[in-house]
Amino acid sequence: MKVLFPTTFEKFSFGILKEIIKLKETGLEEVIFLYVVELEKVIVPKTGELLESELEKEKKRAEEGFRKWQLLLEEYGVKAKYYVKLGKAVEKILETAIKEDVELVILGHKKRKSFLGILFSGLGSTALTFLKVTAFPVLVFPSTFKEHEKISIFEKIEVATDLSKNSFRTLEYILKFKPLIEKIVVSHVLKDKDKKVEVEEKLQKIVEQLKTAGIKEATYKLIEHQEPADAILEAAQEENANLLAMGIIGTHEEERMKYNLFWFGSVAQKVTDDADIPVLLVPPERETEKIKEMLKNGE
Repeated sequence: MKVLFPTTFEKFSFGILKEIIKLKETGLEEVIFLYVVELEKVIVPKTGELLESELEKEKKRAEEGFRKWQLLLEEYGVKAKYYVKLGKAVEKILETAIKEDVELVILGHKKRKSFLGILFSGLGSTALTFLKVTAFPVLVFPSTFKEHEKISIFEKIEVATDLSKNSFRTLEYILKFKPLIEKIVVSHVLKDKDKKVEVEEKLQKIVEQLKTAGIKEATYKLIEHQEPADAILEAAQEENANLLAMGIIGTHEEERMKYNLFWFGSVAQKVTDDADIPVLLVPPERETEKIKEMLKNGE
């Protein structure tokens, strides 16, 4: 497994790094670090002049940090390399993920406590934009994340499903982390009472498939009469989950994808905004060639 970890060295970044190391048990072979120097930090707005000395300072700071992380990973038998790039963060993250052919992108996001942060999306513009266009699964760590020394975030997982194609892709992807998983709770928020029996049968089948695949403990949770995002977050708290996993889009967004390839579902966005535990988001099937073309055209 190869993982991409873009960072700006936030305070909680080292805790994320220690969590990444635990993926060694699931076949982690290499971590790619990325620091993107935003243009506005090193370019004079009026003239467009590149401040070479400022750029060198940014590069030096990032390289020093990455070299320390590289040595730490080597102690655990994990390869690491790093890039420091100048440009737009989303573009450079996508570019690097495609070039390195990674299986997972890891992002940190600083939760906003302001009124506007609560009213609108708490996700920063980089994370929000990346989640709309990614062809790669993304693991988002909130700044409220508290790392457990011995427990992996993959030990107890709530997988939220609306029985869409994307949610089944999520269940399939999560099995990559099977050596770390003790328990999976599959949650579903019921929208149509008349389909309760049918939905329960489908959830029971999913649970049986997880057990057959080698998951030690798997159960399902059917939730009625609640707003989906709130219900998913409440279930995670009740189950004492270490990780939430879900598709980036749901059933109704799958219909919209016929007209717009890139989409980030409203439920997934609210869950990621409000969760105090990491959220794993799996995208629908997207062609990296189309993403490359988008980047090339500056869309």
